[in-house]
Amino acid sequence: MPLKHIPCALLLLLPFSVFAALPGESIDNALLQCKNNAENTLASQLCYKTAITQWDAELGKQYKLLMNGQPENVRVALRDSQRLWIKYRDAYIEAMKTYYQQEQGTIWGLVAAESIMNITRDKALDLYRLRNSTNLGD
Repeated sequence: MPLKHIPCALLLLLPFSVFAALPGESIDNALLQCKNNAENTLASQLCYKTAITQWDAELGKQYKLLMNGQPENVRVALRDSQRLWIKYRDAYIEAMKTYYQQEQGTIWGLVAAESIMNITRDKALDLYRLRNSTNLGD
């Protein structure tokens, strides 16, 4: 086999799950479309508010999927860490709001909204990756 065909052959060995869409992709797509259609800053803020709510629901979904079928000691450890993360998230969001309120201009409200959304988005994706990193979450 010529050397130029080796990378293609290696791609065939990858599991198809690698190519699966990440959870929340539809949330990100809807947010992008909403922002593109927004006629003003207030409309863009509403786009982020909707996305934050949807990512929070996705976080809950990923948490439940991760907890499902786990032994008691793992569920307790995950539950305790999630409770601590929620406290951290809430405190960090308040700190970000205070930080961005120092700035002048309406754009900073959007910057803050995206940062706030990304905290929950990133955690939802972390839980998804944790569950899918082994066969323990099946």
